[in-house]
Amino acid sequence: MTYPEVYSRLCYETAFVVFLKKDGTIRLMLCTRNLNTVSLQYGFQGKALGGHDNRCNISNGNIAVFDLALGEARSFNIDRLVKIEFKGIVSTAEQLEEVTGEFLEFKAEYEKSQPMELDMDSLNS
Repeated sequence: MTYPEVYSRLCYETAFVVFLKKDGTIRLMLCTRNLNTVSLQYGFQGKALGGHDNRCNISNGNIAVFDLALGEARSFNIDRLVKIEFKGIVSTAEQLEEVTGEFLEFKAEYEKSQPMELDMDSLNS
């Protein structure tokens, strides 16, 4: 997937994101850029993405998102994306609860069945 496609979809949708951190470890996130979704659990977070957005852009490949499991802004690099699974637009607390439960199951299964460390060479193959 391309940077513009992922960025655009995350502005509306919530997704499970699996990516390779700089240190070689795998990180799983339940995230979005949709502040309406974020506000269902964390209230208004209008400034949360701002600081990250200053450092994230198509030139460096970093996408700022709100991590719904941690309750904080985070970022990932599109070139180190291992997997992304979009869950659509989450607009109610019930939907958020459901997708959070799905994410916790997905994360537990992933951590049991997949390597939690990779190098960039294995990511590109």
